[in-house]
Amino acid sequence: MNRRKFLTRAIALWLSLSASAQALAEARVRVDTDAEFIRVVAEIETRVDRNLAWRVLSDYGRWAEFVPDLQVSRVISSPDEPIRLEQRGRIPWLPNFPLVMITQVKETPPRSIQFLRVAGNVRSFMGEWQILGKNPVRLVYRSLIEPGFALPPEVSIEIFRHDAKVRLEAMAREMARRAAAEGNPPPR
Repeated sequence: MNRRKFLTRAIALWLSLSASAQALAEARVRVDTDAEFIRVVAEIETRVDRNLAWRVLSDYGRWAEFVPDLQVSRVISSPDEPIRLEQRGRIPWLPNFPLVMITQVKETPPRSIQFLRVAGNVRSFMGEWQILGKNPVRLVYRSLIEPGFALPPEVSIEIFRHDAKVRLEAMAREMARRAAAEGNPPPR
């Protein structure tokens, strides 16, 4: 490939990625709480099809590459066992307070992923990711959390609100990036 073609393709890919990043919707996050539990419901519109959304959502080992504040994401179970996922992250406002979570995951391809905490420094954590629609899709995240932190409830609420927003928007950006890389840029 000559230099001119290479530059043309590189610029086209950059413009496609820039346009798709600008076209991404902002995640909508609702948080409710009572004395013990925090309920999070978040969603974001994407411009990709269900199969691509599933590939990104179930690519657990790469999440730390594109989700900010997530330092480790890896499957720790054997291939013949139920999926166990280890995730370690940091809280931007509390850099010396890491979040550590091991969850058991149940996949229903290509529509949903349910998760349940089995270990970590959060007392209780369960929820699901859903992919709604076929093309484009809406990505929905729901969780029920009992933090167990020695932090004021308002701080815990903001930690999980921020985490849901950042994760959904990172997922949507990665979906758009992969669509463009595969030659299927999202529609404008």
